Amino acid sequence: MEIDASRRRYSLQADLLAEGRAEITVVVCTSDGVIRGELTGEVDTCDLAEIGRLIASTPVTPGGQATPSVTSPPPAKATRHGQGWGPEAVAHLKEHHRAGMSPEQLAEELGRSEKSIRWKLYDLKLIPFPGDLVPGPRTPVEPEAPKAYSVEAKRQLHPNAYKPWDPEDEKRLAERCVQGASLSELSQEFGRNEGAIASRLLKIQAKGPAADDAWEYGG
Repeated sequence: MEIDASRRRYSLQADLLAEGRAEITVVVCTSDGVIRGELTGEVDTCDLAEIGRLIASTPVTPGGQATPSVTSPPPAKATRHGQGWGPEAVAHLKEHHRAGMSPEQLAEELGRSEKSIRWKLYDLKLIPFPGDLVPGPRTPVEPEAPKAYSVEAKRQLHPNAYKPWDPEDEKRLAERCVQGASLSELSQEFGRNEGAIASRLLKIQAKGPAADDAWEYGG
């Protein structure tokens, strides 16, 4: 879906995922195609209408949350680095985090890295952005003005940037991942940047070295 305003163009792409969820990508451009902002995230489809109303209204500070009792049995531990998050693991993570368990304790209990736990807690909006996990940018000698870029410019490097994924591409991506192709190789083969490849590998729960490396992008 795309909307043109007086000096802005807004595009929204929604990919339906399993279990009633959707991956939403929003891109804001000027009238001549210069990107001014982009946002990607995953939500339940039943929440889309309320999210739209929330964005259109004045933000409201969320109230405090009661600490729930921990009664659910622990889910099976992840058996390998990069294993996807199932519903039971996500529910267990939420419940025990709110009960006061630290990321280190959750990592030990769920058989995952502490880094993976913290990124998932951030993805669930349960903790602030873990800036210490992101390498700091190099400080330039002289401040530089931010550079504008356009969809067309991105597609000169990655021809399929911002294009929807079709089922055949996803199937081929999963097969190439199992065959051992790296993120860099998949990026060149599918015409998308490594971040987009990493995100899609996690969404389709692909198996292989590239899927393991995909968690470095915030899985």
